[in-house]
Amino acid sequence: MKKILYMIMAAALMAACDNPLEYKPASKADELVLNAHLSADEQWHAVYVAVSHTEYVSMVSSGELSCYVNGSLVAKTNTLTSQQDFYMGPNKYFTFKADFKAGDKVRIEVEADGFKASNEQIVPDAPTVTKVDTVTVRQRDEGGYVNVCYRFDTTLKDSDPEESFFRLTLIDHGESTFYKDNVEIGQTTMDKRRDFWADDDPVLNEGHFVADEMPFEIGSTNKYGIITDNMFANGTATLKPVINKSSFGLTTFMDGADSVKVATTAIVKVYGISKAYFYYFKALNSISDGGGDLALEDVQIPDNIDGGIGFIGIANPSSTGFYLGERSYPLMYYGGENPPLPE
Repeated sequence: MKKILYMIMAAALMAACDNPLEYKPASKADELVLNAHLSADEQWHAVYVAVSHTEYVSMVSSGELSCYVNGSLVAKTNTLTSQQDFYMGPNKYFTFKADFKAGDKVRIEVEADGFKASNEQIVPDAPTVTKVDTVTVRQRDEGGYVNVCYRFDTTLKDSDPEESFFRLTLIDHGESTFYKDNVEIGQTTMDKRRDFWADDDPVLNEGHFVADEMPFEIGSTNKYGIITDNMFANGTATLKPVINKSSFGLTTFMDGADSVKVATTAIVKVYGISKAYFYYFKALNSISDGGGDLALEDVQIPDNIDGGIGFIGIANPSSTGFYLGERSYPLMYYGGENPPLPE
């Protein structure tokens, strides 16, 4: 139970289902836990590490990570970063720099506190996204309030004769410039994944529509935006995620600044992922849907770590950005919603 909880929380920090994957039986031995979400469009990567015991999880005191690409060592580090997370509590992770491309064989090896564990997999192809359009729509929530929303019509082409797996995300990308007495004192960049609503999209909801009474604020039951090509094999599909316009626009701060200007870009990313990665997110969707009443023992979470437990996933995205405008406001601003973007 403790091991399952740690794997779930680690996935949330980074990121009972019927499927054909095999699962390793539960182990009562102490073993290394590795969790990571790696992406081919990023150079810096993080791998979370801990030691799982029968009734508790402990942080490692020291260790070393090695990354191999196509058999060649490309990164090695023994630097562990400590972090205090609201959900996970204290945790530690390695960071390393490496470039991945489709078809690369990536191997991660970790030695820590006398334990060894590893993972090896092939970087998937990036999906073929032929077009992304943004549409302004109005959506009524359960309270009867009409929300002004963006809908990102994303056309995805399937050209692989084998079954393919994808993940769609919406990223709020903010570039902030800070001022003190109208003089620039610094800049920051921040990305945040935003939940979207897709109740009327049969592809994102596995071939069925969600009941009309689903509250708008809850968002799609497919929280992680995973899909297969089952409904459009060797063809195309247009995904239609919807998000409240007010969700975009990051609020950021800097010591000493009295105002900020934030330029906002919405980034639509469609990732190519492996079958195991798909079912990993499918398990997390089940947990998300079940809430606090779900029996965690009934949810099978894929495990792809040799010599330990956990999951390392590698994704390869196609990305499209839409500039949404900029806004300026004093840093005395504080509220539950972001300042509105320009019309």
